[in-house]
Amino acid sequence: MATLLPQSDRSAIETQVLRVIRDLLRELGNSKLAEAVRPTATLDRDLGLGSIERVELLLRLDRTFQVTLPEGAFAEARTVEDIVSALAAAFPDDGAVFAPRSEVPPAAKSSAGEIQRHAEARPQTLSMEPGAAGTEEGVRPLRRIWEALYGVYAAAVFFIWLVLTWLIVLLMPGGPAAARLTSAAIRTYFELVGCRIGMEGHEHLAAHSPCIFVSNHTSYSDVLAVMALFDTNYHFVAKSEIEHMPFICTFLRKLGHFSFDRNKLRARSRQAERMEQALLRGESIFVFAEGTFTAQPGVRPFQLGAFRAAVKTGRPIVAIALQGARQFLRDGTFLPKPAQIKVIVSPALYPDLDSAGREWAEVLRLRDETRQTIARDSGEGLIP
Repeated sequence: MATLLPQSDRSAIETQVLRVIRDLLRELGNSKLAEAVRPTATLDRDLGLGSIERVELLLRLDRTFQVTLPEGAFAEARTVEDIVSALAAAFPDDGAVFAPRSEVPPAAKSSAGEIQRHAEARPQTLSMEPGAAGTEEGVRPLRRIWEALYGVYAAAVFFIWLVLTWLIVLLMPGGPAAARLTSAAIRTYFELVGCRIGMEGHEHLAAHSPCIFVSNHTSYSDVLAVMALFDTNYHFVAKSEIEHMPFICTFLRKLGHFSFDRNKLRARSRQAERMEQALLRGESIFVFAEGTFTAQPGVRPFQLGAFRAAVKTGRPIVAIALQGARQFLRDGTFLPKPAQIKVIVSPALYPDLDSAGREWAEVLRLRDETRQTIARDSGEGLIP
């Protein structure tokens, strides 16, 4: 693949690509092979990078170079040199390889400037009512006081509720009975704190069982909302850190949910295999594909494990969009705020069963369609 980049820039790209591949191989336990990586090495035969390892490699290269690699070119890459060529073609011909992570891309700076100029030019709406400004200023402190009182009340009720529910679940046998009791208890909690929860698209829940539910992740309250409203059997795929959290680990174990260490590549591979096995047994799974959440609204890039499992097993993806959960308990805060939570369930997205030889492209298609669906239904935009 030809590129007009100067040779020095292409050499810089090659150096970075080799570094990323070596780090990945070391994590896989192939330290000796990592030291012997050459640009001519083939990804599968020489380096032993299977499909899931290639997924991880693509994600790491995206983060390192801060550019979205051409997925088709990456899927067709056979050697390290092919990856370097794909990256070289992704950059402009002005000699800029990639910007440090701390820098704001010029486009972002330009957009920010445009937003500021529009804000300055936008006419301000002024109230003609005498004393309106003073009234608004008086309302804000009252609202803050009300939200603080509500937050203290909701948090206190939660801790009391958590201990009582935990004791009951701890003494119960695990399985569906414990799951039903937990769901009923969570609904009671939301009623006690005056948080209305609802669902749209309930008919899609059990229409395609077993399936993979894929949701956006907005706050700790996401799990509560889902468990309160879902009346179908499924396994959450949770981070291993939850196994060490007081009280929560009991629910994880009793209700039969899965956990994995997201910081270990081999654990991710085992997670994908466990998901596939559950689907083949007729059990649905639930995945927060972003892997984490922040206070900032928006749907972040999705991890690919759920979509790989869908392609491997032929089971559909059912997109779940959450609204209002971020407002109820925003990341970085400890007290809930008054909010309404809605869970929107979309019709299933099926993998193409005739995709033999192009499974990689099918995984990416499912990911993109699911992410776009969730962004639309949640009312939050896509974050690169």
